[in-house]
Amino acid sequence: MKPYKENLILPEFPFPVDVFIQDNQKSNITVKPHWHDCVEILYMIEGNALQQINDKVIDVKTNDVILLVNGDIHGTWCNNYDKTKILVVKFLTDMLSNLSVIYESKYIITFLQKTRNQKLYAPRVFQSQREIIDIFIGIYNEFIEKRVGYEIFIKGYIYQMIALLIRNDELQLYEPGIKEEELQEINPILKYIELHYREKITLEKAAFMANKSYYYFSRFFKKVTGSNFKEYIDFVRICEAEKLFLNKDMNISQVAYEVGYNNISSFNRVYKRIRGYSPSKIKKAKYVKK
Repeated sequence: MKPYKENLILPEFPFPVDVFIQDNQKSNITVKPHWHDCVEILYMIEGNALQQINDKVIDVKTNDVILLVNGDIHGTWCNNYDKTKILVVKFLTDMLSNLSVIYESKYIITFLQKTRNQKLYAPRVFQSQREIIDIFIGIYNEFIEKRVGYEIFIKGYIYQMIALLIRNDELQLYEPGIKEEELQEINPILKYIELHYREKITLEKAAFMANKSYYYFSRFFKKVTGSNFKEYIDFVRICEAEKLFLNKDMNISQVAYEVGYNNISSFNRVYKRIRGYSPSKIKKAKYVKK
């Protein structure tokens, strides 16, 4: 069976999260192999299922937690008679990707990145502890009730889950191989980019702000962030563009201009390089969802 790409999560403004329960007794759980651009976490409330993760198919059971990150091909199957319930939590990774908050970055990278070293992040099926179960209950209740501040509560629960998985050695902590003082040194530049990404920010200007030579700062920035200066600015701009596509009624040209691109061809090219699809696809997906 050929896997297909599932549409992006496009929940109501302004929070890119979806939470629901699959109940095999109400409707047979048969999810064909697919992939998407969001993180998906499954919690087996009760029962059994077959779970595909890329090239492996495994048996999952009550209290198992399955972590699926961007690009994982996955599917789920239950027998008709199984009394199986699965809590599903999906969210776009941009909700967590504020890597300019230095003390958080190594934890978020641990959670989101798996392609560079697959063994480092395996296994991704865990037996949940009481604390994890309470977090899932909290996420579900907040999403269903949608009381004031529910977005902050859900984001907080997801951060707690990441911390517990790392603390319990279910995920091995990402170590960037750079010193804390180097991270602190680059942080003002990252903050400046966050606030001024619409403007023309040159490497020369950033080097001057950091009180370093052009060539030294270029190498230093790549060492700390893993991206060259232009790639990082492009990444920030595309993240902001995606938020505008989801939350505002703006066309592609308007969004491109709003995030700092004067040339729509350049914007389309950069967007596709970073996201793997053109910006027109997210626009189409938005209207399909409506």
